[in-house]
Amino acid sequence: MLVAFVLLIVALLAKDATPLGDRFVLRALSEGTALAVGGGWLALSGGRIFNRWHLVLGLYFAALVFAVPQAMSPLFVSLQILALAAILLFALAFLDAAKLDPRQPLFVARTMLIALTVVCLVSLLLRVWLPALTFEQTFEGPRFRGLFSKPAMMGAASGLLLGLCLFVPWHWSIRVIGIAASLPCLFLTGSRTFWVAATVSLGAAGIRYVRWRRTFVPMAATLIVTVLCLGIVIGTQMTPAQGAKIFRQGSIENLSGRTAMWAQALQRYWEHPWLGYGFTAGGVVLDESGWRGAGGTSSNSPSQGAITLHNGYVQALLDSGGIGAALYVAVILSALWCFLRYDGAKQYAAEFYCLLFLAIANLGETVIFGAAVLHGVWFWYVTVLALTLPSLAPQAPLPERADPVPREDTRGAEAGWVLTPGTPEPRRFPLVQSRETRL
Repeated sequence: MLVAFVLLIVALLAKDATPLGDRFVLRALSEGTALAVGGGWLALSGGRIFNRWHLVLGLYFAALVFAVPQAMSPLFVSLQILALAAILLFALAFLDAAKLDPRQPLFVARTMLIALTVVCLVSLLLRVWLPALTFEQTFEGPRFRGLFSKPAMMGAASGLLLGLCLFVPWHWSIRVIGIAASLPCLFLTGSRTFWVAATVSLGAAGIRYVRWRRTFVPMAATLIVTVLCLGIVIGTQMTPAQGAKIFRQGSIENLSGRTAMWAQALQRYWEHPWLGYGFTAGGVVLDESGWRGAGGTSSNSPSQGAITLHNGYVQALLDSGGIGAALYVAVILSALWCFLRYDGAKQYAAEFYCLLFLAIANLGETVIFGAAVLHGVWFWYVTVLALTLPSLAPQAPLPERADPVPREDTRGAEAGWVLTPGTPEPRRFPLVQSRETRL
């Protein structure tokens, strides 16, 4: 099961970050394997992993299925739903298998950390050697995208890597390398959405999982002071034109054209208000109007992408209608609540960070969008992990009971009882035992 998960991560990352031809080949192979392995495991295990928290996920999936008949391309939407089903079933099967070896989620998080570190390091090296391959020309100027097809994908990858390096327990040298690779990539993307998402998620995860009175507050205060000092120093040496270019001040008023796009999308929402246009097919409103979203192609992109609305929640309205969008939000909120309520041992700080980071970044970029890219698949995995935590929580063992029989020999004379063969010896408490000895 762990090998299948590692292959899934590597295949999807290779699809997103390398020019290996048709993007559907690696995706079909990896997600097809996940569907076969996950479905087979759950069929043999009898569904022991399921609990009541999975109901909201099942209702959301049902809403997607019911929307297929009214979709403009039912076959395409059905394949996207099948891909999502493959990831959900595989995640459930993987977590069911993790009951036998609780270290497997940690191994998967470390695999994700290593894979994203390699991508960020190679992207930074290519920025020095072949900068034309790592930047995308936009109406706001060039933006860093590294090995990915879009700056948003690099922002999601580097933001996830930052949290994994801070919260996944591992050797400090590996984590430092990852942090050193993630921070420049995150900054170079120029994506304010991912900057805010990373900052808020780090603060929330630190307060929830770190002994913040002793470590987190001093570290956060030191980081804030350092950033302010650097900002003052850089600001005094930066011209107004350079500052506007780095922080894209000219696009703040209309959020780089997003507000007009969302207004038009909301107008088209009323044509299919209940179940939407079909899973991942809501971007048709942009295609018909001449818009090109976050998943658009560029001339030198290694992969193609779907048209998106730069907001996962608006996208959910068009994809699955009001019913599906409400369940979509319910799934995210339920997963966050399960982390807060059931992770009493504080074992999943990195997963909590990833879920919150993607949920916040989803406000400015459609990062929770199907199961086509690695960060989308990782979101569904950590969501299933959160909803499965009640099933993974260790149950308190029942107290052992002896079968007492009236004494017929001299064994255990002080207690007045003997045990039948095969029954455990009853637990004795010192105070009671000493009193029995005196009597």
